[in-house]
Amino acid sequence: MMNDDRVFTLLQHGDSIFPSGSVSFSWGLEMLKNDNLVTSSVGVEDFIESQLHDKWGTFERVVLAHCYEHAKDLQAVIPADNLVECMTLPSELREGSKRLGSALLSTYVKLDNPVAKQYQAFIHDNKAHGHLVVSQGLLWHSIGLPKNPVLTLSAYNFCTSALSAALRLGLISHIDFQMTLTRLGKSISKILTWPVPEIEEIHGFTPVSDIASMRHEKSETRLFIN
Repeated sequence: MMNDDRVFTLLQHGDSIFPSGSVSFSWGLEMLKNDNLVTSSVGVEDFIESQLHDKWGTFERVVLAHCYEHAKDLQAVIPADNLVECMTLPSELREGSKRLGSALLSTYVKLDNPVAKQYQAFIHDNKAHGHLVVSQGLLWHSIGLPKNPVLTLSAYNFCTSALSAALRLGLISHIDFQMTLTRLGKSISKILTWPVPEIEEIHGFTPVSDIASMRHEKSETRLFIN
């Protein structure tokens, strides 16, 4: 059980006002809306649910757990960072993950976090990529958060980021946002009970959103940068 100080830390670093840079990303939703493939709150929920089950739970959750567990040995984290680079095929999602990871690292550097400074130096020296889940695992370990709340926070941040994009796109209302988030919380709780496999076993299968992200790069009208 977390003490009050850790609960406060979790709330502070998970708050939407914390400068993570994620508000600039739609996770493929913008193109799916343009193609009339996602047109309602039900479609938004189905999209996020599939991302949680077929990507976050089987890919990002595993990388995040690995990086958290090896956070005191940054050299052991770099291979996982390289693996994310190799296995994230759409360039929009790959570059977006690094951009978000870099934004998160930069925020913690400004907060005088030594782990952020060290890993940012690795990136500047082309020794690491700094993907988002890698940065999350390292940084949230460094501020003393337990592993399960860290995993929960990562899933929560993805859901709120995607829902915020849906809100800006006019696909959902503020009430839809909260009702959908409540239902997604139950899915996250179930996913967190899954065993965490070895890092070499990560996998994901989200072809619809992957293709949407790749097509988004050439879209003439873009509200989001990925």
